[in-house]
Parts: sequence; structure tokens; C-alpha cells
Amino acid sequence: MTKIKWTCARVAGLAGIAAISLAACGGGGGGGGNFFPVAGASGNGNQGSQPSALQPLAGGSQYTGTASFGDTVSITLDQPAAGKLTLRFVDSRFGLAGSVSASYATQADGSLLASNFAAIAGTGVPDALIAALPKLSLRFQLDGSLLSGSLAQVPNLKAGNGAVLQGEIAASNQGVADMARLAGVYNFIKLTSAYNAKGMVQGAPASDFGQLSIKADGSVRACMGQAYADSCSSGQAGLLAAEDDQKTYPGALALTLGGQRIGRVMVNAQSGAATLLADEFATTAADGSFRTGTWVLQSATTALAATALDGEWLCSQPELDAATGVLTGRTQRNFVSIGANLLQTDTIDNDVKLSANAGIGGSATSPVTGMNGLVAGQWADSQKIGRVLLPVGKQTAYYIGSGASTGVAATHISGVCRVLPVPAVSNTYASATVGSAMDIRIGDAHPTQPAIGYDQIYYKQGRYRKTKDSAGNDSTQWKKEFDDYCEAVGLTDGAKGSTVIAGTSLLTDPGSFTCSTKNAFDITALKSAVVGPRGALYLTDGHHTLTSFWEAPNGGGPEVKVKVVKKGHYMDLNNASFWRTMRQNKFVWLKLPDGSPITPAELPPLLGLSNGLKDDPYRALLYFTRDLGYKQPANSTEFLEFYWSEWLQAAPQSLKLSAYKLTDATSYLQAIQTASGLMNATPDATIIGSSGLTALQMGKLSTFDTTTFNDLNTPMTAAKPGKLAYALDYRSSLAAK
Repeated sequence: MTKIKWTCARVAGLAGIAAISLAACGGGGGGGGNFFPVAGASGNGNQGSQPSALQPLAGGSQYTGTASFGDTVSITLDQPAAGKLTLRFVDSRFGLAGSVSASYATQADGSLLASNFAAIAGTGVPDALIAALPKLSLRFQLDGSLLSGSLAQVPNLKAGNGAVLQGEIAASNQGVADMARLAGVYNFIKLTSAYNAKGMVQGAPASDFGQLSIKADGSVRACMGQAYADSCSSGQAGLLAAEDDQKTYPGALALTLGGQRIGRVMVNAQSGAATLLADEFATTAADGSFRTGTWVLQSATTALAATALDGEWLCSQPELDAATGVLTGRTQRNFVSIGANLLQTDTIDNDVKLSANAGIGGSATSPVTGMNGLVAGQWADSQKIGRVLLPVGKQTAYYIGSGASTGVAATHISGVCRVLPVPAVSNTYASATVGSAMDIRIGDAHPTQPAIGYDQIYYKQGRYRKTKDSAGNDSTQWKKEFDDYCEAVGLTDGAKGSTVIAGTSLLTDPGSFTCSTKNAFDITALKSAVVGPRGALYLTDGHHTLTSFWEAPNGGGPEVKVKVVKKGHYMDLNNASFWRTMRQNKFVWLKLPDGSPITPAELPPLLGLSNGLKDDPYRALLYFTRDLGYKQPANSTEFLEFYWSEWLQAAPQSLKLSAYKLTDATSYLQAIQTASGLMNATPDATIIGSSGLTALQMGKLSTFDTTTFNDLNTPMTAAKPGKLAYALDYRSSLAAK
């Protein structure tokens, strides 16, 4: 496994390609440099005698740039109010128009996320775009004057058939005042796709890399798939000149190659370096078909150190359907670890061999050297698929390549990565030995599943709050909160009787109540966790129990401490190796409630109902089928109920909860009975879901317990209401608020 070390030397190596000074490492600040717009600047790149036509942005809250599906967009932060942004579709090949706004906020991983978009009245937003706004999302980051990120679930209005787009965003708030300042040789990576007259994609996307020279007079020459030379084979000559409409496209340039208008170029200039962002839109053919996409270009004057990209990254790219390889319109995010000339990612077990100052792809099947500032990668498997990374700014890298190295047919994609901040090492849970019990603070535990069954939590919360019965007399049902806690810490007889005092006993103060110790401490009753990179704690079992404690009324919250079994110690692994190990050990569940896959980067940061854990109605159903369809076996596998849920939804069972009304007790009970019956009837040797275990190993019961079933909905007026009655009653109380 590759250990990743993060130093200022690594930052300097990355920034060296762009001649960026590093204030964080003792270098200069972000201002200055001769790329910044100069008031009254003049010159056409030759003698400086003519005023420049460029009217660039000069910093501030407005960013103009590209979406990688091939549109020009503008993003203005803190407009129309603080904490909101405005996204404007400036020029679109897909029928997008007008301005939309959303609130944005910093996420646990350091990114900024904008969601809940709404149309801005009077800006010409099409009705079909308005209808799609609830699904639209923009996740981004700022790197000096560069805004980069991913825009997902964008409707392709030109197609008008429900097709959606996803694009990486590259936008700038800082341009140049005259062309001469851009003179030099640039690396570029590009991705384009062909569309028919109806806006439907035709064939596979095409990606390529190369170098392009810009002269002081704006003349350009592009060398595809090779280092720049005046005599490069199949080179294309052209011109870069100010876009005529500088009001709509501030600071933008028009790019022509081979006598054809290729697209529009925006400039990102900071600290003496320039990144060029090109929206390509080839001239529409006679039949109405067109090609569109984006280029990213960066100065190629300085060689990149072999270790310049070493570190931990979070990368975003278009999501591909796992079965078909078709783009879904959603964004996939992956942890990527780079070191020892290898790129490792969390969801693919094959490594990518890297070569600094080289490119690969297009017609090149092996790395092309002499590409100062590019990094070429090739998957270490039989397909040998290529990937090219282009570092820009201080903490950003764009890339092109394939979306997969194995499985479905490779599809060319583009993506963007950002450097992850390096957290301090925590030794809180380092000393406990694997297999032993350790005390944890539940606020330290990161989930390893994206969802829980809310109705299971609601049953617990309803019972924890029942201090009176229907006649108004004192009830002891609320003491279940402390019984559950005592059981969770291995003291199996509970906290019954006078040891729990109403208004005094708190989960956060174990001294305020006692647990019976009639039976010896039972380590098998404990939930489990592993220690991950840099000492972070990841819960592998007990998400429902600990979330119930987090939400509990008597001293609940993140400060509650419980005992868990330490099942693994992975402090020294990088992010990618850690998540590969977690997948291999089946210590993580990477599926949403609808069955669609996610990556580890999409897991919620914390337990609790308000920290990102989604509601999975199938997982809740499985809780109520305990002792009816199955019984949890001793030392059961992690995520046992999720495997059963997976099996219930698959053919031939094909249980669809959409056929039931889960707010109605009668309908809910029918779903529970149906699911339990399917489990009872399955042969013992049947493999359940992707668990690799048989139904018998997964606790399958052969008979249905009618008494247990009837107890589920014992009404709330009874002295001891049923679990389902509690859950539905508590759910309805939340809906009434």
C-alpha cells in the first residue's frame, strides 16, 4: 500500500508549472503579476500602439467559463443575497437560457454545494428547465480566481426527451487586458461530443491532448497528441482575437483553427500564469448536427516534478451506468491517492501508472514525452486505457480519459480534482487492539452506509418519550432508552427499576444510572468500528442504535459514549487503499435506497437524522420482519438487513414497496407479512443478495410467528404498544409539526 506524505514541496511542485507563488508555504501572495488587467492598457501584441478590445473581469464575485458538455455559463456568488448564487446560461447548444439561483454552503469535505435552484423571474428561463430545477445541483470549489466543480442533472432541452447532461465547470473572475500577455506554449486537454439536429449524442465522445502556441499577435498553432513544434505533423494554424461582444462575454476570445471558428476562450489569470478555458462549438452542419465540448489549457513552460501530484485528492466526473456505460447525468466523486508514480482510486482496484511531463490518448497508445506540465496515466490492466491530468492553480487538476478500466465498454470523459486538506492525526482510537472493546464518542463515528430505516428510529424515539399511558398515569416505557444503552455496551440485563430516575438520568452521564450485571460483560453484543486513515473512526455496525442514542431525549447527542469492537486498524493507508480494503472486507455498503451505487465520497459525514443519512423504507421493513422472516444470527455479518433487502427487491421476489401505503398500519402490516413469507419460503441454500451467504446462514426462519406479528401493531392506548404503532405514531407527530 502506498503511504502519502503531504508537504509544501509537493504544493510547490504542482504550482511550478504555472509559476504560482505560495503564500501558504512562505511564498508570495495571490495578487500582482503582469496578467492582471491594467487600466488603460494598450497594444495589439506588437508595438502597443492600439487600445485593446478586451474588457476582462477584474476579480470579484462574477465568474464566466465553461460547462464541459459545451456551453458558456456565468456564476455570481452572493447574489441575489449573501449565501446564494446566480447561475446564468449565457450561450447554450441545448436550449438552456436565463438565470437561476440557489443557496450554497460549505460541506464536510470542504466543497461548496448549491441546490434547491429556483428560476429568477424575467430572465427567460424555459418552462422545461424550471420543471427540472429540483434535481439540479452544483458542487464547486475556489482556487484563487478559478472556480471549478460539477453541474449535474441538467436537462437537455433541445432533445426534449428527458435526457440529462452533466458537466465539469471551469470559470474565471480574472482575465487579461491584452493579447500579448498570453504569448507562449500551452498544454491542452479536450473532450468533445457529436450531436444530431435533435440534440441527441451521436457515437462516443472524443478526447485528446496536445500543445498549442500563441504568438503575441494572436496567431496560434495547435499540435494534436504531441509536443509543440512549428513543423508538427497535422498541425493546425489559426487565430485568437477578442470576442466582439465583450459585454456578454467579458474578456472572452474567439478561437479559429484551420479557417473555422472553433469556439470561445475565457482567460483565468493569477500570479503570473494563465489558464485558458475554451467552449468549443463547431459550425452546425447542413443537416443541423453539431459538435461541442471544452478545452482546458495551461502554460507549458516549466517541467513538472515527478512527485508534484503526490497527495490525496477528491475527483469528480460524469457517472456511468454500471451495466451499460451510459452517462446518467449525475456526478461521481472518488477519493484518489497519488504516490510512487501510481494513481489509486477507491472504487477500482487496478492502479494507474503515471509519467510526468507526458500525454497519452487519442491516437497515442503509449506515453508521449516532452509535454511539460502534463501527467500521463495508463491503467495497469489488460485494457491499458489512458488518462491525462493537467494541473492548474494551486490545488486543482483537470483530466480526460476513460470512465472505467474494467467491465463495461470504456467511455471518454473529462473530470476535475481538488487537493484534500490534510487532517491532523488523531490517536484517540489508535491504541486499542483489533478484536478488543474500546470506548468511542458517537460524534466521532463516520457512517459506512448512506441510509437507515427511519421507522426503526421512530419506534425508538416514540418509546423513549412515552412517560405517560393513555390514562395519564406514569409509564415506564421511556426507560427503554437506558435498557438499549446497557445492552449496547455489553451489559445484557438492562437498566431496570429505580436505578433510572426521570429528569436526572442522562445517556451522557453513565454515573446517573446503573446497568445490571447479572450476566457477565458480553463483547458479542457490541457494535463494531474500524480506525481509518490518520485515525478517523468508521462505524461498521450499529448505525441505527447509535443514531437512536444521538436523537434520544434524555442526554442524547454526539457526546454519548459507547463501547464497540475494533474490527480493523488502517491508520497508515491512504484514502484509496483504505476504501478498497473496506470493500474487500464488506465493511461498507455503497448503495442508495433505490439500489443505485455510490462511492465512499458520497457517504454522510456523521450519524443522526439531520446529517445526511437517508431514509431506506426497505431497511425499516426488515427491522419489523425480525423474528418473523429471519432472526439475527450470532456474530452476523455487517449489513445483514441490506442483503435481505437486496434479495427481496430482486426477481423473482420483486417486492415493491410502492404498492403499499407505509403511513397506514394495515397496508404496512401487509408488506411485513409478504416479506416475511418470502423469506420463510426460500430454500435454505439460497444465496441472499450479494452477501455470499445462504438464507440459513443469514438467519432465515421457516415458520411465521403470528403472535409476534400481531404484537407489532398493539395500539398506542395499550400499556405496551407495538413497535409499528410507536413508529407510525411518532412519524405522524413529526408531520404535524
